[in-house]
Amino acid sequence: MDFISTYGKEIVALLVPFVTWFLNVGVKPRAKLIWTSPHSFTFLVQEPLRDAEGNVLSSSQKVETASIKIINTGRDTANKIEMIFNWKPHYINLWPVRHYEQKTDPDGRHILIFENLSPKEEIGIEVMSINADLPALLLVRSAECIAKNVALTWFQFVPAWKVNIARTLILVGFSTSVYWLISLIQFLVLKTPY
Repeated sequence: MDFISTYGKEIVALLVPFVTWFLNVGVKPRAKLIWTSPHSFTFLVQEPLRDAEGNVLSSSQKVETASIKIINTGRDTANKIEMIFNWKPHYINLWPVRHYEQKTDPDGRHILIFENLSPKEEIGIEVMSINADLPALLLVRSAECIAKNVALTWFQFVPAWKVNIARTLILVGFSTSVYWLISLIQFLVLKTPY
């Protein structure tokens, strides 16, 4: 207890640079991209596959589909978002509809380029191929960051009133903890009774 009262100024002087760094860098808004593939499916279509002469090559056909979501969970706009596929998918559907560019590298990698993605905005991409495998999504990146692949799961909807009650209780608990911490510091430094 004497240590804190004796060296209180020095301790605060050591903490000031860390607090300054946190306020300048730690709280700064940044773009943060995540991507996930919440759903994929293979349809077996009982329709024979025929060649140009009408000969049956296979008694059934295969249609593969996959959904991909890209979400900017950050607090700043992500610019020049690139999705790099192993090769070009047969069919691509985008929701919400927005402008994008397509490029194919000399090694066959297919790239979708989006101009930007605002904070909390998301893009849904559906890919489909018929009688062929779907290409793997190799990388999602922007000018600011590389997207992280995350697993998303379905969860039960929680009514807003329950969420608001939980937020209120968390706020009350946090405020109480801060009050106790200030009271403890006051007791240790100033030696005032509680």
